[in-house]
Amino acid sequence: MDQIQEKLKELDVLVHRYPVKLPLRAVADFLSVNEEGLKAALMRGNAPFGFAYQKEDGAYRVMVIPTVTFYLWYTNCNARMIMREPKRA
Repeated sequence: MDQIQEKLKELDVLVHRYPVKLPLRAVADFLSVNEEGLKAALMRGNAPFGFAYQKEDGAYRVMVIPTVTFYLWYTNCNARMIMREPKRA
């Protein structure tokens, strides 16, 4: 249980450090995965917490991992659970 709490504290630090968008390297480190593998997953659309696209000039690819989306994915929560709002009919 301590390992889970430590990982969630690590996630909290990551979210506070990058409140809008997470860097690919930080996410790869957090998930203990290879950065190239994470890039490939984003490019193929296999990472539900982010997306990637090719720049118009084809010079490079852009990887986007929104902080809130990643947090909700990792914690298996939805925004309502986080905000503690009652469900509306």
